[in-house]
Amino acid sequence: MTARLTPVLAPTDATTPPRSVSRADVIDAAARVITRRGDHRMRWAAIAYEAGNAQAVMASQWFEDLSALIDECYSRTSQGLSDSLLRAETAPGTALDKLAAFLVAALEIRRARGAFLSFRRGGDLPQALQRRLHEHDTTVRMRLKRLLNKGRRDGSLALRNLDSAVELLLASLQVPTVVVDGPEQRMWDSELVELLLAALSEPHPPEAEPVKNVAVVHGSCLCGSVRYDLDGPFEVMSHCHCSMCRKHHGAAFATFVSVPLRGFRWVAGENEISTYQSSNYGKRTFCGKCGSVTPVVEQETGVVFCPAGNLDGEFGIRAQSHRFVGSKAPWHTITDGLPQHEEV
Repeated sequence: MTARLTPVLAPTDATTPPRSVSRADVIDAAARVITRRGDHRMRWAAIAYEAGNAQAVMASQWFEDLSALIDECYSRTSQGLSDSLLRAETAPGTALDKLAAFLVAALEIRRARGAFLSFRRGGDLPQALQRRLHEHDTTVRMRLKRLLNKGRRDGSLALRNLDSAVELLLASLQVPTVVVDGPEQRMWDSELVELLLAALSEPHPPEAEPVKNVAVVHGSCLCGSVRYDLDGPFEVMSHCHCSMCRKHHGAAFATFVSVPLRGFRWVAGENEISTYQSSNYGKRTFCGKCGSVTPVVEQETGVVFCPAGNLDGEFGIRAQSHRFVGSKAPWHTITDGLPQHEEV
């Protein structure tokens, strides 16, 4: 997987003048090759042939090695899905309307590129790249579940298992098939949107408001140097059992309340926060004076993960699930009836 790409000319028509090729063209062509052949069968000749442009061989200098190119392919899928989710989150109407906006945007991007890669089909990749795929997968699924959960509350989407609904959506978008833009594909995509919305929409009375519709909740570290405010009501609260959270919090699990970035603001002490890069793509933050865990702000996803132990008083929500129980401390037993997820 670490061998450098060897440029091989793709066949071309000698009467056709060469055209320039962009980095995105090469990445999309490589993604289509992955979809057709798998990660372990990537060859530059196949990528250049898929791009349909002899000039594509010059792009080999843009990528350090095969793993770097594959990483960019999956990152481009992640960005495409994230852009589609952003369009959904800012669309007007009910959660059903927002879900429709997501599907239309995602399928439009898929037609332009030819494929969306599945983050769960990279078993032959190096461990570091597999972890990267897992982070992409977790971020996309979390945002989709947040959107679906709004639909359950406003009555526009069915009261079904969120993980199953997310799996249905992603499986429909990340099918191992290359699509070709055209009238027929657009018709199929339109029918797919209708079928998915019909499967997920089951009108019902809106759910009751949270236990307490708190307007603002205050959070702080142990010494009080770091302070922040969150705008309620809150939607997502979960226990994380991953080994990094356990070590960082010094407890059997860490409990987080997830809030949109627009509903979070620092009040004091932001400059007191220290950051530890716990993985290539993840970080841990804490007060530099007392060592208390502090919120992690993810600008790229628009989500803030706030340690529930920082928050004062009642904040109108209870934990809804246990995450990463596959990494659970062996001496701890989960005794409640909340859903348990092995890796998400």
